[in-house]
Amino acid sequence: MRPRLTASFVVLSVVLLLGALWIRTYTADNVLRTHEGRELRADATTLSLVIEEREQLGQPVDRTFLQALVAPTEQLEYDPGAGEILVVAGKSYVAGDESMETTVDAAAGSLTLSTSGGVVEELSDSRRSSLGFLVLLVALLAAMVGYVMSRVMSAPFRQLAGAAGQLGRGRFDLDLPRTRIPEAKAISQALLTSAGQLQERLASEQAFAEHASHVLRTPLTGLRLELEDLTQRDDVPSDVRDSAARSIGRIDSMDAMAGDLVALARRGALVAGAEIPLRDLATQCAQGWADALGEQDRTLTAAIEGNLETTYTPGPVEHILDLLLADVLKRGQGAVRMVFEADEDAHLSIEVSCAGVRQVTSRHADLPITQARAVVTALGGRLTGDSPEHLAILLPRR
Repeated sequence: MRPRLTASFVVLSVVLLLGALWIRTYTADNVLRTHEGRELRADATTLSLVIEEREQLGQPVDRTFLQALVAPTEQLEYDPGAGEILVVAGKSYVAGDESMETTVDAAAGSLTLSTSGGVVEELSDSRRSSLGFLVLLVALLAAMVGYVMSRVMSAPFRQLAGAAGQLGRGRFDLDLPRTRIPEAKAISQALLTSAGQLQERLASEQAFAEHASHVLRTPLTGLRLELEDLTQRDDVPSDVRDSAARSIGRIDSMDAMAGDLVALARRGALVAGAEIPLRDLATQCAQGWADALGEQDRTLTAAIEGNLETTYTPGPVEHILDLLLADVLKRGQGAVRMVFEADEDAHLSIEVSCAGVRQVTSRHADLPITQARAVVTALGGRLTGDSPEHLAILLPRR
């Protein structure tokens, strides 16, 4: 986006400048030709006065005399009125379509003074070279200004692209730009709405899983207890007790199936196609922690256990760890250790421990942990620990 905006700004500036210069050159050429015409007529008038004065003195007006008067780029044609017409030209005179000439009276005849056709063009060319340098300078300045403006104008959209990437990874805490650009504001609102919808979906899925577990299992448990009581009664025929025992087995199967359905609802991917292996997820998160802790001259050690190929949606895990990182940086001391583990049921457990803890008197010192616990709970997991000295996270596979 930035290269295109810069190029557009340069092209627009150069086109406007060339248009202005073309109009200026067109009018300047007319002014220049008018000025040269007046200068040429003044020279011709001066030469005619010289010729008249020479004739009044009785001296001859010949070709040698006229040759000494003419400039290198001019041609002089003198008609004495009676006799031969004298024509002399300077060494650099070249006749052409653009030649300028003027005729004045001289003594009893007339004098015609002409200039080379390229005189005006040479003056124009010398001006055009300076204009060419001006165009190049303006193009360079336009490129610099365009680059700065393109960075300023594209900054909200770059930030929106990053926020869209976060949403695609399943994060809700989007870093949206504050801008007055209507298009950027519309995109920000759309991303914010999508993040809210995704968060509502998580909450509804968690509520559904808890409600379904209660609604399905509570009646089955009551029925199972009644059947067990029936199998233990002596006043019931043996075939009825056998049938009750078989029913208990079927109830156990239904209870297990209900548990599987609830677990399946909790294991659904937050964003389809966004899952990454635990190995990559742990590496990315550990690298971010190492960079942040390195600014405080603290070290980090990390370990990965269990099935490294188990996939998880990275956004929620990154969000939780970012909140815990803020608490570790604020209240923790010394070296930090992180352990990622995927158990046999694909549950993700993360343990974070610090070598020490420092006292912070702020009223909301534990706010990051409270926020992280809320996110973990929304995902159907749990967060144990109130101090960065030891924190344990358990999350279902999402």
